[in-house]
Amino acid sequence: MCGIAGMYGRPNEASLDRAMHRLAHRGPDGRGYWLDPLRRIGLAHTRLSIIDLPGGGQPIFNEDRSVAVVFNGEIYNFVELREDLTARGHTFATQTDTEVLVHLYEERGEDLVEPLRGMFALALWDDRRGRLLLARDRVGKKPLYYAAVRDGLMFASEIKGLRALGVGPLTIEDQAMSDYLTFGHVPSPATIYREVRALPPAHILVTDGPPDIRLRRYWQWPSPVEDCPENPTPTDVVAAADRVEQVLADAVRLRLRADVPVGVFLSGGIDSGLIVALAAEASDRPVVTLSAGFETASFDERALARRVARRYGSAHHELVVRPDPHRLLPRIVEAYDQPYADSSAIPSYALAELARQHVKVVLNGDGGDEVFAGYRRYVAARLVDRLGPLRWNAAQSLWRLADLLLPDPQGFRTGYAFVRRLIRGMALPGPERILAWGNDGLDERTKRQIAGSRADWLDACRPTWQPIAERLDCALAPTRTLDRQMWIDAQTLLPDDLLVKMDIATMAHGLEARSPLLDHLLIETVARWPGRAKLPGRMTKPLLRLLAERYLPPDVVTAPKRGFEVPLTRWLQHELRGLRDELLLDPTGLMAERFDRQALAELIRRPRVPDPARWARWVWTLMVLALWDRHRCRQDAP
Repeated sequence: MCGIAGMYGRPNEASLDRAMHRLAHRGPDGRGYWLDPLRRIGLAHTRLSIIDLPGGGQPIFNEDRSVAVVFNGEIYNFVELREDLTARGHTFATQTDTEVLVHLYEERGEDLVEPLRGMFALALWDDRRGRLLLARDRVGKKPLYYAAVRDGLMFASEIKGLRALGVGPLTIEDQAMSDYLTFGHVPSPATIYREVRALPPAHILVTDGPPDIRLRRYWQWPSPVEDCPENPTPTDVVAAADRVEQVLADAVRLRLRADVPVGVFLSGGIDSGLIVALAAEASDRPVVTLSAGFETASFDERALARRVARRYGSAHHELVVRPDPHRLLPRIVEAYDQPYADSSAIPSYALAELARQHVKVVLNGDGGDEVFAGYRRYVAARLVDRLGPLRWNAAQSLWRLADLLLPDPQGFRTGYAFVRRLIRGMALPGPERILAWGNDGLDERTKRQIAGSRADWLDACRPTWQPIAERLDCALAPTRTLDRQMWIDAQTLLPDDLLVKMDIATMAHGLEARSPLLDHLLIETVARWPGRAKLPGRMTKPLLRLLAERYLPPDVVTAPKRGFEVPLTRWLQHELRGLRDELLLDPTGLMAERFDRQALAELIRRPRVPDPARWARWVWTLMVLALWDRHRCRQDAP
């Protein structure tokens, strides 16, 4: 795991050195850079040594140094790929997984990514063609940002790396900020800056020199198929669980390949619990497990995590997360480069800090909800599929009746609120329904209310549901409500929110995170099954729950889903109250430029938002924006 950066067109050592310095947290074990003799390309790399500790420095070259690569990630099947390439006559100079990339390029050209089983963001230089190739893994576990500049192209693992290379000045994109207020993150391929783009997951970028830039998708998240001969739907959930167990066990085994200690993030849920169980079976040494909890009992799952740790004899470590406004929050905001309002970034960051004291690599349970139908909104979507399409007028009438008889609930995650939200979604068109069921951010009306007389920046912004509609217009998009909801989440929520959180939280501490549940062979196995196979009833994640019964204590299997949530409402009303008011009512900066101070003061008092959880989400989203703006202004200061 590492940080990469580069310049195509007039590279210089000073800029590459600055980029390596800014990305040192991603790779604290070593640095390297290279410029080709004609000064067309410069590649830089900061190394976190995991495989071949003494010999894996980058850039890595082929035999005649006509191909060079810098790489962030892990190729889990590199041993098998190396054996095949050696049999084809290729000579290896190291034992690192990175070296298979240059030889695969010699064999397959741009299709070198096809046989890779892993996570990666890579930059490869073909000296003979004067060609630069950038690529990102199928699901989007590893980030890569780029900017077209006058003299060529710059790229880096993080936006701070692009800043160090000299890209700029950077301007805030209004649409990106509007989307952030709704989603709590900026949907890719956009970033908060107009001049910077994120390379989308499962894409290759190729350029032979400015202004030529070509983007190509090489993999698509599979759509469910009712009858697929290559991947037949199991006739019962037991058969399906057996197939999942086989592929997942292999994914865990491959992700234990490392020349350094490996641990597991253990939340107390079934996803991470299964990873611990399978890792313990595949490992010849005790597994290290790490858990985070809270002082508020309803958010604390440490007791469940301890039960799993005891069953498998792991070396268990845990911590209690507290919101430190002076130490922790500014560090988290700085690490993300863009405004990012998923409050679970706090425990993720703190847990990664603890983990780095014990291991260099951690496995996690990311992807279980998106692949195996773990959210309650999927139950709602399945219900809609069973009811069949409602006429528009009937759905609207049902919603008006529900709005009259079921006023806004005081608890966002109660069953009462779930029913109300279900009915509301049924009365909306498909894209808006997906947004309503899957998001509790600021809606368009609320954005304008808090912007007040300064709302002109919102005038040219498209509604936030439009990108969802555009994705659903894709020829591969599924047709059933459940499948559409899961398909969209896999291509938006997963890469733009959850995987960003894990990458930044871990790499901020020089820690590598691996996600067995997001192995692409496992995804291709399960994602093609129709919703009736993944969610036949009202219980979420039935396949993983059935599998968990074979490995985990019963109270862990039956425990209600909590996610990695924090007691945000209490924090904002008590521990973070002073910082809340200071940031939202700041008379200077972005908050003063884009929002009405009186409207923000009313939001703080919560007169129009009866739901405490939604109020907390809105306030936290604005607080993070204000904190990010302060950090941005410090970066831009002369």
